[in-house]
Amino acid sequence: MKLSFLGPAPPFRGGIVTYYAMLARVLKNRGHEVFWAAFKKQYPKFLFPGTEQEGETAAWLAHPNAPRFVPWSPWSWWRTYQDLRDENPAAVIIKYWIPFFAPGFFAVTWLLRRNTSVRVVYLLDNVIPHEKYPLGMFLTRLALRQGHGYIAQSDQVRRDLFQVLPKADPEAVITTPHPVYDFGQPGRPRKSKAEARAALGLEAEARLVLFFGFIKPYKGVMHLIDAAGQLQEKFGAGVQVLIVGDIYGEKQPYLDRIAASGGADVIRLVDGFVPDDTVEDYFLAADLAVLPYVSATQSGIIQIAYNYDLPVVTTDVGGLPEVVRDGETGFIVPPKDSAGLADAIVRFFEEDKAAAFGAAVAGEKEKYSWDRMAEAVENLAGKEQA
Repeated sequence: MKLSFLGPAPPFRGGIVTYYAMLARVLKNRGHEVFWAAFKKQYPKFLFPGTEQEGETAAWLAHPNAPRFVPWSPWSWWRTYQDLRDENPAAVIIKYWIPFFAPGFFAVTWLLRRNTSVRVVYLLDNVIPHEKYPLGMFLTRLALRQGHGYIAQSDQVRRDLFQVLPKADPEAVITTPHPVYDFGQPGRPRKSKAEARAALGLEAEARLVLFFGFIKPYKGVMHLIDAAGQLQEKFGAGVQVLIVGDIYGEKQPYLDRIAASGGADVIRLVDGFVPDDTVEDYFLAADLAVLPYVSATQSGIIQIAYNYDLPVVTTDVGGLPEVVRDGETGFIVPPKDSAGLADAIVRFFEEDKAAAFGAAVAGEKEKYSWDRMAEAVENLAGKEQA
């Protein structure tokens, strides 16, 4: 069947873009045609807290058909609607994560529902955003009410959806976990851990702890920084805490916290967006991924780690404990507890959990396949329209 996306695409970058590209790949492999109604702009410069919105993306990721949508331009909403109307897909798939995009999504889907037979399928990262937005719940409800079906990527997201849309049809909501992310170039063999560390200029023998992703307050990076002092006290120079990502907001508070942490000698901050071609190296190089989130629904970072059989230490928030099995594929600790976070990391290394946890991750990740997500899309799009 013909399916459409409405969302950001290259040259924009980030996990949402990569997600769409990987979903497009699996849908095409399953025999579907994909039309990507892409963003022409994403955020106004004065609202974007990171470094750059655009950049080079991996050549093997899909690129859009029609960059048209601008979140603050009603004219662009009309043009996007016309593109989708003319393409006449069975369904348009929209990832929803923050209310900023809700007015435009509402306008396009309202027009589609009233003038076409195109089904609207929302793929839900977050229903209730991590940061507060003016009129956030109202805008979210406005947009999501236009959906014919919903894919919730965790039980927590499903519960949040029914909080926003209590009258939603349960049979129109499929809970399917976030698939794993593979950043490797198709057909290219993976590097060994030693090769990945050499490529990144990292210590060959250190116990390597990795935080990866956009650095925002709700990600809890400050608590990992505070835990580094305890790790340095325990392991000395034999441990390295690698914090990699684009800082949203001011960098100086993080530098000040590192200086005061007692673990400054073992912390390495890599500030900035990581190109798709380099992401894999960090996960191949690491011994353990750490997500010290203060709040969450689910996380694509866990799914990257799992793709590379990498165990995870994370916090007991949102849907994260649904994915990380405590004592089997990693450890779950309370949020905002730097000492507890450090204890879990120390335990991982002292009890030599890498092999057992890694094997458990390798088995667990089978449930996080892209084909399972594609099946959910097909189900809600309506196979009878194929």
